Amino acid sequence: MGQRFSFKATVRDVRTGETGTAQGKAEGDDTYTPERARTDIEAWASTVPGRNLTATDIQLS
Repeated sequence: MGQRFSFKATVRDVRTGETGTAQGKAEGDDTYTPERARTDIEAWASTVPGRNLTATDIQLS
């Protein structure tokens, strides 16, 4: 059984300054920690096609 975190984060497009909110689930194995979830969410934001996003104010539950 793995660890699962629901998240909500503020995302910002570095190019345009546009901001928004992202929410979803981050999950991993039994060693998955909140710190690793935050790192994964930040990494995900940087891969959204056509955007240059950063994720901040990440809240996990």
